[in-house]
Amino acid sequence: MAALVRDLNDRGLWRDTVLVWMGEFGRTPRINQNAGRDHWARCWSVVVGGGAIRGGRVYGSTDTDGMAVAENPVSAGDVFATIYRAVGIDPTTKIRDPIGRPFAIAGSNGRPIEALF
Repeated sequence: MAALVRDLNDRGLWRDTVLVWMGEFGRTPRINQNAGRDHWARCWSVVVGGGAIRGGRVYGSTDTDGMAVAENPVSAGDVFATIYRAVGIDPTTKIRDPIGRPFAIAGSNGRPIEALF
């Protein structure tokens, strides 16, 4: 991750690129009976940078054991709205699905996370 960010900076491409590191789930705060960790949809981490995103920010937190969001909860739509805005696309832009129904690209309630801009 660090080498990619450094390379994009060195080449002058960081402001034209938005990088996103994320998964669809976090991991359970506790080890399961098989000495592993299961999917945990209540909390997960995202790293986003570049484009219009201001660096050095942390947004949101969990409680002490990672079981629940403690501060600044966001939805998946908020994350996507933030990414769209970071690359200069209006997150309220509407497109049509295969049968012609319009919908916003960041979902009906997705709002950019203003603290990152």
